[in-house]
Amino acid sequence: MSTIHPTAQVHESVKLGDGTSVWACANVMAEVVTGKNCSIGFGVEVGRGTVMGDNVRIGYGTFIPSRTNIGNRVFIGPNVTMTDDKFPRVDNPDYHAQPPTLEDEAVVGAGSILLPGVRVGWGALVGAGSVVTKDVLPGTTVYGNPARTRSEHGHE
Repeated sequence: MSTIHPTAQVHESVKLGDGTSVWACANVMAEVVTGKNCSIGFGVEVGRGTVMGDNVRIGYGTFIPSRTNIGNRVFIGPNVTMTDDKFPRVDNPDYHAQPPTLEDEAVVGAGSILLPGVRVGWGALVGAGSVVTKDVLPGTTVYGNPARTRSEHGHE
């Protein structure tokens, strides 16, 4: 059974997996599908048609654009912003949505920004406060602005 806080807004077409919780002031738009045992934190917005796997954790104040794909066991820290529009303009007739993709076991640290179309690979880690401008390879750790793979000594 899923739990929805009374102040959360969850569209009637949303399919929440067993054990999923939607916390206060979250907005889960139409046609979202979650797996089992997910947590959608306070003030999170999940865009229309987003699909997420099992055991996903989304922290406070995160924005996820429409049609984002999120794998299993993904952790998204608080105040993460994901984008899907490379050329944002009001009433842009050339708008082409490019949501990010987060593969299984990816981790996105607090306050990070994912630019349109990026893929965070299986088991990859994005350090807190990073700006992800290109794909993150599976199993790698990136951080900084722009986010890059770095050695333990701080060199690329």
